[in-house]
Amino acid sequence: MKKLIIILASLLVAVSAHAQFGVVAGITSSSSNLKTAVSEVKNISQYHAGITYKIGFGNIFAVQPSIIYNMKGAKLSALSAATTADDFEYKTGYVEVPVQFQLGLGVGNIFRVYGFAEPFIGYAVTNTITSGTQTAQQTWDNIKNKAEYGVSFGAGLELIKHVQVSLKYFWNLGEVYKADPSAAVAKISDSGNCNGIAASVAILF
Repeated sequence: MKKLIIILASLLVAVSAHAQFGVVAGITSSSSNLKTAVSEVKNISQYHAGITYKIGFGNIFAVQPSIIYNMKGAKLSALSAATTADDFEYKTGYVEVPVQFQLGLGVGNIFRVYGFAEPFIGYAVTNTITSGTQTAQQTWDNIKNKAEYGVSFGAGLELIKHVQVSLKYFWNLGEVYKADPSAAVAKISDSGNCNGIAASVAILF
């Protein structure tokens, strides 16, 4: 029993020696597919911010869970090209828990490049709809499910063990939004999902 306790204590010490707490923030696109997200990269207005915790195993492998507030959304364009009065914009804020599984290569403590897969779950805590030039309205009428889940894939660069810059594409796998009942607007996407690109900067301590 004593040997087991000693082994477990040693593992905890080894893991904690390679663990870093940090803060993370960045921008999130409001597009329903990769092509649109890339074409509208200059118009990204959503954001995310929170805390992160990296557990590293050398330069090769790391696990990095986070807790963030992530503002996602989608834009619905009017069916008539002659007017934008019926354009809708949805902005939904989630408390989200993503967990990155990173594989990388690095040079000592100088830099490390890595790719990652990142499953996530979240829950909607705010939601607004803006129609044309009208003031944003708080509502849940367009939300099909407050709970969300999905996966992201991306790549990052880590500098001097303390700064991470990453880019990813995320898929919401469940149905998030309802199809809009109005004939004046097009539905968000065939699945009602909210997918897009996110760029992040993390500072690790």
